[in-house]
Amino acid sequence: MKIKRKSIYIIFLLILALTIILFLPNNKSKKMDEEIYKKLEIIGKKNIYFGHRSVGENIIEGLKKINSASGQNYLIINELKDNITFEGNYFVHSNIGHNGDPQSKFEEFTKNVNYLADKNLNIAMMKLCFVDITSNTDIDNVFKSYIAMIDSIKKKYPDLTIIHFTVPLKSKSSWIDNIKDKIKDRNNNDQKDNLVRNRYNKLLFSKYSKEDIFDLAGIESTYANGKREAIVVNGKPCYFLIKDYTEDGGHLNGLGKQLVAEKLINKISERINLLSQNKIK
Repeated sequence: MKIKRKSIYIIFLLILALTIILFLPNNKSKKMDEEIYKKLEIIGKKNIYFGHRSVGENIIEGLKKINSASGQNYLIINELKDNITFEGNYFVHSNIGHNGDPQSKFEEFTKNVNYLADKNLNIAMMKLCFVDITSNTDIDNVFKSYIAMIDSIKKKYPDLTIIHFTVPLKSKSSWIDNIKDKIKDRNNNDQKDNLVRNRYNKLLFSKYSKEDIFDLAGIESTYANGKREAIVVNGKPCYFLIKDYTEDGGHLNGLGKQLVAEKLINKISERINLLSQNKIK
């Protein structure tokens, strides 16, 4: 059976189009990378401290991977230790306090900010962990302590920029997890815990709506199309960590690390640009 010449042309064009899609570089992706690298360069000219635990380590890993991919090492990322030397600009981070004890984190963060203030610190950031805010947490008390800490730091260092972080979330339990919990007679509090985390994050937005907030929980629960991972509880949405961003229901996987790190780079560079514009004015 003879194949018509028109059909051959169509098949050829389809093969050519597929080849272009598969083998030619993605210009959009390349352009996006270049924009992120430019922002990294901006951030690398400031002195930044990030106090964290748990998911914070995931974010640092994401930042290091993007920084390494730039081929320029724009960010000098180091852990804050006794033997660290400060030469030029820096991005330092450290574990603070103890998981499940927010007050210990506030105290250590304050101590580290006081230490770095003598090292020309420009931007300070800290995040609580999902284990710090659960259904058993008195969030009003915790938030009062957070406000007191921030007020104290601002009074002492009025030129210091503070970027607030929402509390990270956990993902919905799968039906397999629910069966395991029933077999082992365990209570699954993921939904109750996330409800409290959602309420804490609302308090943060209510208090600091005019300041810099890095909405970690918002990023974790938002799909690329803008849809949120949520269930309705008592007429209100309760947001959850998207399963595609985690492997254990709480910490970030490779995709999650990359996404959150990119968003954080955007947030920090945005703040630096605003500060520069205000100085010019």
